[in-house]
Amino acid sequence: MYAVIHLPQFALQAALRLSPELWGQPVALVDPARTTPVVLETTPPARDAGVERGQTATQALARCTGILIRHRAPARESATTDVLLQCAYGFSPHLESTALGLCTLDLRGLSRLQPPEPDALQAWAQELQSSLTEQGLRSHIGFATTPNLARHAAQSGAAVHVVTDAARFVASLPLAALEPSSDTTRILTGWGLRTVGELLALDPAELTDRLGLEALGLLAAASTRNTRPLKTIRPPEVWTESWDFEDPVETLEPLLFLLRRFTDSLCARLALAGRAAERVDLSLRLESGNRLERQLNVPEPTRDAAVLQRLLATHLDTVRSESAVVGLQLTLETTVPVQRQFGLFETTLKDPRQFQETLGRIAAILGSDRVGTPVKLHQHGIDAFRLVPPEFEGVAALSQPRPALQAPGLRRLRPAPVATIESIDGRPSSIRCSIAHGRLVVTLGPWRASGRWWEKGAWHREEWDATTLRGQVLRLVHQPDGWTVDALLD
Repeated sequence: MYAVIHLPQFALQAALRLSPELWGQPVALVDPARTTPVVLETTPPARDAGVERGQTATQALARCTGILIRHRAPARESATTDVLLQCAYGFSPHLESTALGLCTLDLRGLSRLQPPEPDALQAWAQELQSSLTEQGLRSHIGFATTPNLARHAAQSGAAVHVVTDAARFVASLPLAALEPSSDTTRILTGWGLRTVGELLALDPAELTDRLGLEALGLLAAASTRNTRPLKTIRPPEVWTESWDFEDPVETLEPLLFLLRRFTDSLCARLALAGRAAERVDLSLRLESGNRLERQLNVPEPTRDAAVLQRLLATHLDTVRSESAVVGLQLTLETTVPVQRQFGLFETTLKDPRQFQETLGRIAAILGSDRVGTPVKLHQHGIDAFRLVPPEFEGVAALSQPRPALQAPGLRRLRPAPVATIESIDGRPSSIRCSIAHGRLVVTLGPWRASGRWWEKGAWHREEWDATTLRGQVLRLVHQPDGWTVDALLD
């Protein structure tokens, strides 16, 4: 048993897949690659208004002044083909990309459809159609014992067509279902033939003498027994959605609206494939010709559209572009979700995605260079560290706590207050600053340190520990630009 998925008006569906509300409006699809663009497909409201295939865009506007003209986009058709194959692969691993808008599935090995009862096939087809509907696609599905018969059933116009009597079904098909050439169509019409059954009633040898080799192709297409091996493929693991705006976009709302549709579509496809997004690649094409490209890491692989939407919205709040946006592309890098079981006393963040979103909001306020986990650099200077994004995977477990030592605590002051120091014989004797002033009764030091003398950023400092009359213990630092109070000893 074979099944064929047919997407009627494939080019128009590809153009309107991310704008399903336009099906209720008069829309005409034209091919801009032609010298004289003509209407290829129309929505039902456009047909009701008198717009027909083959008309020019000017003629279509004359018939319906409110009609929307949309251009055929090969990139969107390629993306729609990927969507079709990915949805179909979630229901059968044996599939063929037969033609634009046509996908053939071999149903062997599917225990749910063994034996292939009509009720089981109907339920299976409805589930498949539901997954395609979530992607904004309208489909017809046909079932038969051969791929050609299943294709005829899918293109017969019924939402789901199960062929039970192959001979009667083929005999009732119009001649156009066999896709004869225009010359052959004119000849057969002149003979008074209208259906495939009338064609099959003729003698095959005499038919071949008059029509030549094309007659053999027509008879093979009308056969109820001939089958063929499928050219099975695996759907491409490409999870991309893109859009070109007709008018440049200068505000955030249109971008977020379209990104919501992108993430809803992509996450539904990931669920069928058993994948999860671990990175989001966002590309904005600007009117100036430049591109803004960002890679956003997902804190925990997910296929929750709401999580990705919040991640994108938080990032776009910080984006400032030199010109308006004319194109948008969203790509997901995926992985297989990993299930982890923690030990009895191990835990993780309650909601890593919410934590990452909070970090994004903080970075938007303070700057990305001020948010992260400090990592010590291989230097001996004070504050020699850098901030890196938080990492929670593969972090070593904390060692057993050691007994606390009874020692004074060092409280660093950031920024360090500037101090005025008076010295006697090179030793600090009094201080005046925002946190301390007066005579110093005890001074210990100096402790000198320097580093990176071979670079432009060379540093050297001199430290002193001093006690004031009030009992404050200060760590004083002398550098080329003056004195500061670096810390307090509690």
